[in-house]
Amino acid sequence: MNGKEKHQQPGFFTIDVEDYYHIIGVSGTPNISEWDSLVPRVEPGFYKLLELLTERQIKATFFFLGYIAKRFPNLVQEAFSLGHEIASHGMYHQEVRYQSSGAFLSDAKDSKALLEDISGTKILGWRSAGFSVNQNTPWFFDKLLEAGYSYDSSIVPNRLGHKRLFAADAAPSFVSTSNGKIFEFPIGVADLGFLQVGMFGGGYLRFFPLDSIERMAKKTLKTRPLLIYIHPREMDPGHPKLSMNLFRYFKSYINMTSVPSKLDILLKITDYRTLGDYYAEQYSEQN
Repeated sequence: MNGKEKHQQPGFFTIDVEDYYHIIGVSGTPNISEWDSLVPRVEPGFYKLLELLTERQIKATFFFLGYIAKRFPNLVQEAFSLGHEIASHGMYHQEVRYQSSGAFLSDAKDSKALLEDISGTKILGWRSAGFSVNQNTPWFFDKLLEAGYSYDSSIVPNRLGHKRLFAADAAPSFVSTSNGKIFEFPIGVADLGFLQVGMFGGGYLRFFPLDSIERMAKKTLKTRPLLIYIHPREMDPGHPKLSMNLFRYFKSYINMTSVPSKLDILLKITDYRTLGDYYAEQYSEQN
């Protein structure tokens, strides 16, 4: 089976389509008012990811930042034309924990409408910038449902605040709210004894060695789907670097050149589906 084990869970390959200057929580991040004056760098990494997915015949879910979609509508259209799913990453990469419920709702509605206008298809999914929901956002799922979303992918199972507030599970499942049910696709974590460790996306994917990532991905797939997340900048090691403290610089830019080989291994070990397709199947079974 080309290295893929029988009867195991599927994988989800997800891409947060944003540019190099959209890193949150660092002093070097430009203000929104400056974005238009910056030379964009999203396209090189984006097209490398499209090429990789085409070679592997894999369909992914692309969480587009509304700002990028508006500036580069062709990227949305190209991804959609190749059979990939389009989902929302918000308009301006704002941390949800600092937004009011009203501001969040407006952002979620605006980005959804924009992406639907560009792609010509209904947008089902949402992912928050930096997975930034916490005790200040108990209204989070309710507002997503109000904005018209069917699923979310913002919960990190090993974050204590997410466990306390949302009873976060490591496997995809429906979450009940006062407005109904929404489906949650948690960010992938590896089980190490009593610990859950991020290993399959962002700085964690770049930090851990390839053999550990492969071993833990195969272990994860025995019990639940594997969710990978990545950004175009991680396929473009030469992109401009922001000014930040040493710890964040390490986390943001470590081992950029290791990404292609790690993705090459991960994309071989199971079959991959879009989040929307998996959600539709689960919804059908519930109704």
